Amino acid sequence: MGEQDKIKWFEKAVRFQLEGLIFMIMKSRKGGAGIWTIEDTGSKKVLNSNMEWETELSIPKRDQAFLIRTRFDLETAMTIFEQYKMIAVQ
Repeated sequence: MGEQDKIKWFEKAVRFQLEGLIFMIMKSRKGGAGIWTIEDTGSKKVLNSNMEWETELSIPKRDQAFLIRTRFDLETAMTIFEQYKMIAVQ
């Protein structure tokens, strides 16, 4: 199984549908805690800490600033999504 196949399998194993095509997905696990994104799988965008959608970058293009903006512990990810729902235009 190649690295990309492993990533796809792992993502399917730890994803929760939040609303429509928006999922909370565990991207990695460090020190026993998951690192999560909130992803719109239809548009391939992730919700950042400013509650704006931005394109999910390929692994080589992800810098530290991108990771800080778009990767969260579980509680923070849940809070950001709840805040996003309050301000999102329906």
